[in-house]
Amino acid sequence: MFLRFQKNIPENFFGLLSFKSNFKLLFIFNFLISIFIFDISKADTNFPNKKNNQIEIEYLESRNELEDYIIDTGDSIYLEIYPADELSGVFLVNEEGELILPKLDETFVRGLTKSELKTLLEKRYTEFFIDPEIKIRLARFKSIRVLVRGELRNPGFYKFPAYSSSSFLTLDKVDNSGLDTLIENNNEQSEIGQNLQSNNQYSQDLVVKRSNESLSTISDVIRKAGGITSTTDLSKIEIIRDIPLGKGGGKKRAIIDFNAYVYESDPTNDIRIFDGDTLFFPKLSKTNPNQIPKSILAGISPKFISVNLFGRVENPGVVKLPLEAALSDAIDLSGPIKPLSGKIVLIRYEKDGTVINENISYSARAQRGSRRNPYLKDDDLISVKNSILGNTTGVIRELTAPFVGIFAANEIIESFNN
Repeated sequence: MFLRFQKNIPENFFGLLSFKSNFKLLFIFNFLISIFIFDISKADTNFPNKKNNQIEIEYLESRNELEDYIIDTGDSIYLEIYPADELSGVFLVNEEGELILPKLDETFVRGLTKSELKTLLEKRYTEFFIDPEIKIRLARFKSIRVLVRGELRNPGFYKFPAYSSSSFLTLDKVDNSGLDTLIENNNEQSEIGQNLQSNNQYSQDLVVKRSNESLSTISDVIRKAGGITSTTDLSKIEIIRDIPLGKGGGKKRAIIDFNAYVYESDPTNDIRIFDGDTLFFPKLSKTNPNQIPKSILAGISPKFISVNLFGRVENPGVVKLPLEAALSDAIDLSGPIKPLSGKIVLIRYEKDGTVINENISYSARAQRGSRRNPYLKDDDLISVKNSILGNTTGVIRELTAPFVGIFAANEIIESFNN
């Protein structure tokens, strides 16, 4: 037996080596598998789960943006009425806030949302059909009027044109009347008795959408208001929007960071605006010199402004200047100031609607933006006045003008007599 064991020593030895080698390979294999599984489990956390995916899909669906859209005069609404397709069509909300509908005639809809209108019409059409089903789409949106306040060049009320849904744009190409050819008119008014309450709720639930060039967005508002200034705080643009009466009324509010649009050309927060919105642009505590060049490149601020320059300059008239140009730039472009000139008068409309009339002791060497060399705004009026000596010279010239004429006439008579 001992001899047999001795004979089997090489075989046992090599078998042990083979076992160790296989065990080592198995250990390495298991180790690599565990790392791979760990990486996969770690990577899974970087991808959205099913629930998050649903949120992203809802974020991109434009219909959610219109959940709280308030119907009013000027809106055109497409109704698909089942089982009476012959009653379907596009209907205009008239000046009284009513839809003139087949069989129902005048139906007051001002202040309702799409879902509220659907519920109302399905209930009313039960008088004529069993289980009617109505699909509602906004074919054309009313024109938009928004209030812009705060640190923009020209705050105030601004109006934007009506917008037609892309599904109905072909109707406008058929004839000049467009959707209006499909609007039907009848008589009889129906009143809606609803228990509606108003409150002053504030919310951060405005849906942020990607921009659409056919829609009016924040960037259009800024552009319409003359662009931003170097002290506009783009990180805290406040939008205040009406809450539908059916949800209690009042207002909701959102704070939008618009810096990514200006500095990174990211239109994510360039959200759509609706009729009745109020936008407030706060002011920075310190001037940001990079904002103006970036806003010009982003297309929300103009490259040039125009000012009116007259008085004692070589080339009076309208002068075109770069945005945020100083008074010295206008003087340089209009030619030098004439001798015997005095102070400069600046006339300007302020943001609050008041008119300023300011005397400026101009100095070309003064710092840009200072009191003696102020920044100019679009449509400024600049008058270069005479100095006291210039005024005196003018008076002397006017007084002596008749005598000069008499002397010249006397010279002519004497020349004929000779």
